[in-house]
Amino acid sequence: MEATDIYLVPYHSYEPDHRFSLASGRFAEVERAIAAREWPYDNGDDPSFFALRHDDGLLTWGVCRRDVRTKIREGSICVFVAFTKDGELIRYRMSAVATVAEKLDRRQIFVDRRFQGKTYINILIRPGIDGWKYDENDRHEDHRHSDWLWRMSDHMNMNKKQFADRYAEIYKVECFSDPGMMIARNYVLFSEETDKTYISCQPPLVAIAENGEHERWVSADLRTLTVDTAAELHHMHRNFLRSKGRGYTHRQLTFKLPPNRAIEWRQSLISALRRS
Repeated sequence: MEATDIYLVPYHSYEPDHRFSLASGRFAEVERAIAAREWPYDNGDDPSFFALRHDDGLLTWGVCRRDVRTKIREGSICVFVAFTKDGELIRYRMSAVATVAEKLDRRQIFVDRRFQGKTYINILIRPGIDGWKYDENDRHEDHRHSDWLWRMSDHMNMNKKQFADRYAEIYKVECFSDPGMMIARNYVLFSEETDKTYISCQPPLVAIAENGEHERWVSADLRTLTVDTAAELHHMHRNFLRSKGRGYTHRQLTFKLPPNRAIEWRQSLISALRRS
């Protein structure tokens, strides 16, 4: 049997800035919840923890880390860790262990009964008069994704510039109906089974970092099960979430385990997270 892919995925949960006052709808609700420190939600609710906790929705992932969403397979396991800047420090809280159940074409969300009556802001589009309309109007333009089409599409071996040039008119009018453009099945739906997915009610602080440094873990058990396990199996023996230096410092950390060992590892991690 093929090995199980495991992804340690940091996501940004930051305090709203002055542009928050220009937000509306569900995006504004998520930002208010982050400001109130209700839970370490992603600012675009991606993964959709806010929809899950407030609407009894499903846990989905559809905007961030397109590279992971495109190649991730059913049965893969994601460990989500929120990171938040706190003065000169960055604090890390482990939010969830989640197992991929399905990968969808995001247009299915509007016809699939499982999603009806729920509000998701990580879909990027909505039905329009003659096709599909880009939809991030609930947030300040600085918080929108100018490459929204790239994030949801099959790139057909094009690089990002080639793709942008080919679909420049769609980006301009912010809608499409082109049957020749392939929307990828990269909207990720996670399992609801309790032995496969666990979302912490109060995500524990697991690590702290300073700018320019790797994080320092404060939870020995959770470190052993995550970055230390990854270091044994990762091709570069990487054992940290945060890279040193500037720029994009929180790239996902991946490793593989044989299927039976992956099941045991997931249960051990869920148990440790429950205790924390």
